[in-house]
This record gives sequence, structure tokens and C-alpha cells, in this order.
Amino acid sequence: MCGIIGAIGTRDVAPDLYAGLIAVQHRGQDSAGMAVFDGARIELKKSVGYVGDIFDSSALAELRGRMGIGHVRYATIGTKPYRDAQPFSVSEPCGIAMAHNGNTVNYDELRERYADRTRSNCDVEVILHRFADALSREKEIDLRAIFLAVEAVMNDVNGSYAVVALIKRGMLAFRDPHGIKPLVMGEREDGTKFFSSESVAFDAVGAKIVRDVAPGEAVYIDSTGATHTRMIKPEKPAHCMFEWVYFARPDSTMDGRNVYDARLRLGQELAKLVEKDDLDVIVPVPDTARTAAQSLAEELKVPCREGLMKNRYIGRTFIMPTQAQRDRAVRTKLNPLAFVVKDKNIGLVDDSIVRGTTSKKIVALVKKEAKRVHLIITCPAIRHPCFYGIDFPSSKELIASDRTEKQVCEHVGCDELTYMTLDGLKRAIDVDGLCLACLTGEYPTTVTEEDKRRVCESREKDRVERG
Repeated sequence: MCGIIGAIGTRDVAPDLYAGLIAVQHRGQDSAGMAVFDGARIELKKSVGYVGDIFDSSALAELRGRMGIGHVRYATIGTKPYRDAQPFSVSEPCGIAMAHNGNTVNYDELRERYADRTRSNCDVEVILHRFADALSREKEIDLRAIFLAVEAVMNDVNGSYAVVALIKRGMLAFRDPHGIKPLVMGEREDGTKFFSSESVAFDAVGAKIVRDVAPGEAVYIDSTGATHTRMIKPEKPAHCMFEWVYFARPDSTMDGRNVYDARLRLGQELAKLVEKDDLDVIVPVPDTARTAAQSLAEELKVPCREGLMKNRYIGRTFIMPTQAQRDRAVRTKLNPLAFVVKDKNIGLVDDSIVRGTTSKKIVALVKKEAKRVHLIITCPAIRHPCFYGIDFPSSKELIASDRTEKQVCEHVGCDELTYMTLDGLKRAIDVDGLCLACLTGEYPTTVTEEDKRRVCESREKDRVERG
């Protein structure tokens, strides 16, 4: 899961890209980059670290051009953040720069096909080569050729992808046939047009939502600002449910659904499953679960209090690349507020239980003072690996994959555990088509047993190399 942004207008867009990337920094902490077209060539800058550390005023001043793309990366593959940082670019058959959010199931097959050109372990590089290869087969690089090249990508790439690219003095955006990853279009009053993973990036640059890029759709904005669209390979929508549960900012709207409102509804659905007489106070695990916790408390008429204080200088622990980093971060990120939880029956609300290690540590923190801890989760039990960009590609990592709810409860150390139901999740998010593969094992694209084995082995190898 990463964050992308694209901008095309009548003035230098690097400051807008910067502001947009800051707005979606929560989607990736490993690296960041920008590519800007200055009218003659594509200028590219990327590095390891946070957006604000990489792009100071002098760096932005060097990125001149009225169209550009940006990226923040959360690694789900590879061991060298600098090598895998996005965007990527090629010079043939013309200057192209590309960034994406997603994960390619048949990555190894495509990487082998383009082995002589591929220098990273990043999915978007093989997507870029497939696009460039298809484009080079056309006699003229015009609108028809660009859309045909996108069609070639959609026919050959199995997985999730939301893509922004600079191509032939225009900006291209497209989304996988199921729309697994979000991609929103926006526009500002001065005519500057934007694409982003989340609408919150538009708020940062003073733009408004136009609409979502549809599953299987490509959108090309030419140098005059004219917008050209083509439905290339639309399939049944399968939007990642984890966006509304965890990843996206609450002030974002994607696929027509506001994240904050969806999380309020998650809390309301949980209230149908929890007995209020067993609880003295509701405590959210900051920050993602706060909204659901507040609405749960309102429904149950139980007070909601900040019983865990967050160190705001620690990033998101879930998207840290190693378990050791996640463990260290939890110890310094959260601190229980003793007078809120002491000798109380606590309803501890969190967004999900994935590996169980973080939940176990958080429960232990609260239980030092609390009388009893009822862990309440806004997501159903995650029992199956994700092959579309969330960092749990192996069932061996998932605590619920081979445990009952009671066994998970015992493992994390809580006195009681309540998961959201699948139907409750669907009602709360309320969008046309969700990817629920990690909950049900039903994948929207073809994922064979060989795919599962290969992806799992590759990721395990990455984890060993990362330490």
C-alpha cells in the first residue's frame, strides 16, 4: 500500500506534489519521490525517508515543470528501499515516468520477461516496461496508442494497481479492472487537474473532487488540459476494505464513500455485538480506531476516554517493514493513562488483529492498570494472506488463520474478544463491491496455489534479509 499523486496545470506543480504527498504520508514511510516534466525532459528525484526530509526548498526549486507525479512507498516486496523507490522512468519509445499503488501477483513472470531492463524489485517497474513495450509497437504515439498500451498492461498484469504516469507531454492515470486500489480525480479553480490515492491530497492543494477513476478505466490529460477517457477492461468492483478500516485518513472520500462516516458506522455495527453492562469505559487504540470507538460509546451510552496516549513522533507501526521495528515502536508509541483505566472494565477498540504481536503488547499495557479488558475489533478476523499490497502475504503470519476466536483471545491476553461480523462490515462501508479476500479467501483475480507459495517464499526471504 502506497500513496500516489499527479498534477498537470499551467504553472510549476512541484509545490502541489509536495503538499499532496505530505497529505498522504501515512500511506508510506520507506521512501518518497517526484518526477516532473519541464517541457523538454523528465526530472526525477527520489530517496529514502519522509517527504519533508527529501524535498526541501532547494530540491523543489530544481523540479520545474507544469506536470508531474509523486509517490510515498510502503514496502511489501524487496529489501533495498532506495533501489525500489518510485517513480521509475524510461526514455524509449519516449520519455515516460510512472508510479503506482498496488501489488502484482505474477511479478516474477513479468520480471523474467524484462530481466534485461529491470533493476529493482518494485512492481511498477515491470508495469512500466510492459506499457513501454506495447507503446513501442505502435507507429505513432497518439491517444489510440496510449490506450492500447494500457490495455496490454491490463491483459498481462494480474493484481492490484492504481497508476499515474507522465507520457508524451501529458498525464495518464489508470486503475486495475477491479479497482482494488483507490484513485481519485480532482480539479482546482485555476484549471490544475489532479489524481491521488485519497481526496485529502486535494484539500491540501485547494482542489475539489471530480470523481473516482473507475475500475478498468484509463484517463489521459493532454498538454492543452483536455481530458480523454476510455473504459478498457472493467470488471466487478472489489475495493480493498482495509482502506476504510485502517489505511485511509478519516477526512478522505474514496469510491464515493467518506472514511470518517464509514468508521462511525463500524462503531454502530459493533454496538449490536457488545453488552454495555460489562463496560465502564471505551478506550480507542489511536488513531485509526478512534472514530469507531466514539460511535460505539455513543450507542452503548458508555463514556469514551483517551486511555492510551500516543507519541506522535512514531510512525504507523503496521507498515514498518520488520517485526523487530514494530515491537520497538509499540513500546515507545503508546503509554496508558492510568487514572482512566485503573480498576475499570475496559472496552479496548482497535481496527484489526493481524499478526497478534502488537495487540498482545497493547492489551498488556492496559491490563497493568485495568480490572478487565474486552478487546473490540472493527474488522472481522483476518484469516487469509493478501496478494494485493497489504503486508501479510503468508497465512503463517496471521494469528487467526488457524485459531478460533477463543484461542486468539487467550493468545493476545484479553478477557473477552469481539470481532466485527462480515455483514456488519459490508453494511458499514456500503460501497459497490469490496475485496474481502483476507477475510474469506475468495480473491477477485486468479491466485493459484503456486502463486501463493512463490509470493510467500519471496516475502519470507525479504524479511530475513531485512532482519
